[in-house]
Amino acid sequence: MSIESLLHIINIQWGHWVHIANATADWARATLQPSDYAPLTWRSNIFASSYLIPVFTIAYLTRRPGTYALRLCLLPLTVLMIIRCTTRYRIEDPTYGWYNWLRGLAAIAGIARAIHFAVVPEGTLKLGEESLHDTPARSKTSAPRAGNRSSQLPAWLSDALEVGLAIRGVGWKFGHGAHVPEVRLPVERSAYLKRTAVSVLQTLLWVDFFDSFLETLPGMTVDGGTIFFQNLSPIFRYLVSTGLHLCTGLTVIYGLEMWYDIASLIGVGLFHQSPALWPPMHDIPSRITSLHEFWSKGWHQILRDTFLVLGGYPGQRIAGNIGMLFGTFIASGLFHEIGLYLGGAPFDARVLLFFIAQAFGILAEKIFKALTGRRVGGWAGTVWAAIFVLGIGQMCTESWIARGAGGRALVPPPVSVARRIVFPALRRLLATTSA
Repeated sequence: MSIESLLHIINIQWGHWVHIANATADWARATLQPSDYAPLTWRSNIFASSYLIPVFTIAYLTRRPGTYALRLCLLPLTVLMIIRCTTRYRIEDPTYGWYNWLRGLAAIAGIARAIHFAVVPEGTLKLGEESLHDTPARSKTSAPRAGNRSSQLPAWLSDALEVGLAIRGVGWKFGHGAHVPEVRLPVERSAYLKRTAVSVLQTLLWVDFFDSFLETLPGMTVDGGTIFFQNLSPIFRYLVSTGLHLCTGLTVIYGLEMWYDIASLIGVGLFHQSPALWPPMHDIPSRITSLHEFWSKGWHQILRDTFLVLGGYPGQRIAGNIGMLFGTFIASGLFHEIGLYLGGAPFDARVLLFFIAQAFGILAEKIFKALTGRRVGGWAGTVWAAIFVLGIGQMCTESWIARGAGGRALVPPPVSVARRIVFPALRRLLATTSA
């Protein structure tokens, strides 16, 4: 065969692969951001959420012996259904665009859960179980175990919900190694429910306040905005941007705490789970003395398993512990960005870069310990962590604000206490004072 003939064959084959790649990209664009999406309403939400059926089906099967092959067969259908149900429906009012983004994030988390339930041959085991034929009562560990099935529900549904909603993995083997903060609420069921109900109201008010405050700033709309005001001097500009970055972070923290408390009310109140299975979501972030401590203890661990499944474990297979570190943060960055993309936002690499920077920061801490024999800590460790979280983190907040986060409502305006009462009262007070 001549060289010319070989090159001709290579060109033909290359053309085939380019054609396949382009067709795949076109399919992905049409699937992830279809132009024929339907409005998300209370009625259509039934169809938009129907992917929960196969997700919880796999969750049920992961607690049944001999279902490995069946789980693997259901996985591709489940993933495709999650993507299609998420991208097919969308809230049309841009004021509520946050909920489109949250639906995208929930879709990625659902995919990770489905993968976790499907690919583990032995199924999902509780602490103390060696196989699905065992019972947790045989456990000799003192760690909190997953609760028994609720007598209020059919056994099959109770089993599916028990494992499907165990996001943090408390009481399950897949949650081994995750930091569990010290209990700060009463362990007695009635007192726990009362304190948690109060916490839901408190966090809702904080979310409402910070979310409404961002909306009052100049240039904040559903189409864009910025935390860097160019008309200010550089020092004051970055002081303001840092404050707005903190404001955004507190909105996220309180929002997650609110939904976590609501989930714990359902678990403890309706399913009679032990309050020990619902420890605090995270330690107090302001007391953190290193970047590693911030991400492993100070920040919430609700999505820990999601990031390990999507990036940490594959990274570990490729490059050991370093691969696991970078794989976990890359997965975290892609989770946030692809989730927003599924919700209709344009892609922005700054979010991914922020999370990758955190991996480099933690790697630097590991190198410091290897060279000096001492861990990063003290006030210097706090400053180091602040550089990455409060400094570099501003690129992440700016990315969200630039895509309209500052002008979108987390709490519906008609029921927003801050929008209807607090800020109008403050405006009247300022007007009276200045008059």
